[in-house]
Amino acid sequence: MRTISHFAANITLLAFFAFASAGLRAQEPWRSILYPEDWRPPASEDGLDFETDSFLQDLSYAGYRMGSASLSADGAAVFDVVEAFGADPTGTKDSTLAIQEAIDAAKESGGGVILLPEGSYRLSIPEGQDQCLLIESSNIVLRGEGVGRTYLFNTSTEMRHRRVIRVRSPESAGWTAQRSEPIPLARDELGPTRVLQLATIDGLAVGDWIVVHNPATEAFIQDLNMGPGLDGVDWTDTIDSLRGLLYLRQVTAVEEADNLIEIDIPTRWSLKTRDGAVVYKTESHLSDVALEAFSIGNKRITKTGWEESDYSVPGTAAYDAHDSYLIEMRSVVDGWMQNVSSYNPGNDNDVHSLSNGVLLDWCRNVTLYRLRFLNAQYGGGGGNGYMIRLNAASESLIAECEVGHSRHGFVMWRMQNSGNVVTRCYDHDSGIQLADTVVQSTAGRGSDHHGIFSHSNLFDGNRLERSYLEAAYRGDSGSSPEHGISSSQCVYWNIEGVAYHESADYVVHSQQYGQGYVIGTRGEASGVRLSEKRPNSDMRTNPLDFVEGEGLGDTLVPASLYQDQLLKRTNGATARLWFEKTENSLKFEWEESPSFPWALEHAEDLEQWAILLEGAAGVHEEPLPVGAQFFRLSVQR
Repeated sequence: MRTISHFAANITLLAFFAFASAGLRAQEPWRSILYPEDWRPPASEDGLDFETDSFLQDLSYAGYRMGSASLSADGAAVFDVVEAFGADPTGTKDSTLAIQEAIDAAKESGGGVILLPEGSYRLSIPEGQDQCLLIESSNIVLRGEGVGRTYLFNTSTEMRHRRVIRVRSPESAGWTAQRSEPIPLARDELGPTRVLQLATIDGLAVGDWIVVHNPATEAFIQDLNMGPGLDGVDWTDTIDSLRGLLYLRQVTAVEEADNLIEIDIPTRWSLKTRDGAVVYKTESHLSDVALEAFSIGNKRITKTGWEESDYSVPGTAAYDAHDSYLIEMRSVVDGWMQNVSSYNPGNDNDVHSLSNGVLLDWCRNVTLYRLRFLNAQYGGGGGNGYMIRLNAASESLIAECEVGHSRHGFVMWRMQNSGNVVTRCYDHDSGIQLADTVVQSTAGRGSDHHGIFSHSNLFDGNRLERSYLEAAYRGDSGSSPEHGISSSQCVYWNIEGVAYHESADYVVHSQQYGQGYVIGTRGEASGVRLSEKRPNSDMRTNPLDFVEGEGLGDTLVPASLYQDQLLKRTNGATARLWFEKTENSLKFEWEESPSFPWALEHAEDLEQWAILLEGAAGVHEEPLPVGAQFFRLSVQR
């Protein structure tokens, strides 16, 4: 471990923790009645039922290594795409094959860092492929030298169903693939639990990766009030495509006497023997895969045809843009993206992406940290214009990201989506597509639980401006299965509204099935809506969701539910500080687990402090500010 280097005598570094609190303002500090000081994670012995009881789950398991490790690949071999593989950092020649050769070489070596030195790298879709760059092995980090320094520029514009960067396991069927005989549960588990009683534990051992599966049955659908309704929506017609609940878990203990297993993360919805709930081993996945420190953009499409349904009309611009993504991660457990941003690679209408930004599909414990994805060219129907989409993802963490100028910012989709946390993010200017040269409005807007029962997620301490958060009944929207109820047991905690979207007078709209929670809103746009989104849909979702502290979020304690629960579960924090001063610069690294926002500040006289650098993982080197005599590290909790 590196130790603290010594500064000259007249330089002092002050490190301290600044705990977030609103202090005494118009409102005294307050706590939610659902989160008292003696709160503890709910467990099976509490006898809770997801469908009927109001309670807050432990949602602190989200992110890389469940928040217990920093985002780093120290000590890995480095594969320089320029020096060793001939990639062109001037952007004159296409570098797709050179960078792919570096990725493949790292794969053959068991992993490594593919280094993209500062510069601009031209990419394109190779013949017969559906992506520019493909990562299919664990322990691979694609790393630039920083946002605004390393650029990836895709020149291909026929991008229907294609990706610029695709990360996936060669076995990418998702969690539905069974690699062992299913073992039935021996008892119902109606609330959160880490202990399951099975019919037998034969063939199971500590360390096994399993899927906990509650199939979609007619009784399951009736429980969710998604049988035949006045609006004509009926999930019983599409049982097979629903798939049911699927939780990827790792076995942490086995007790033979009672056929019990312990799993690493609690369940997120009721499991019933009536439905044939089972566990089974599943296919392998990638781990310790990462993308970091670069900007990425796409050449714009110059065709016409940007209407809502043009994505299904061959020959239109929307058809070529449909379902394209800058980045996709599929079948990854314990991976990350950090300090990655979309950018305009020279388009005359400031387009960054043709349609979508980032997709997580069949992923668990992935961290997205300090991403910035903006400016979609197309935001029509069929799943276009989403900046960060969690398609079938669980226990993933989205922290300090920015999304905007798109149809939707953050999207949660399908009942395989649960336990995810979106915290300290900035979501602005939704309901927009850039199209040709004139900004256009889209039919969809906001960040939402988009449909088919994405449940038990947390939005925590986010900032909204001309956008909003939504979890509401969506009826017959979309193709089979229809979107229907979009969520239950999801929490909106301490949400800040800067300005309302032009179509809304609320920053949160919560119409969840059973139980949903809005606890603390703040800012100039702090309204909450509970009323139905579709006529006659309250019969699907009653009772009304729980609301507490509307407009009073400034004094809510704790300010962050996620951070408070994480500290409770991990019993505190560990940290490492390293810095080195040269004549003209300051090198600095701060690593903390769990991770919290930090800033390095400087001053001449210990009174007037200014920010030199805001926190992100890795080593940073900054020019010394003129007159700086003192430095301090502020870590916000």
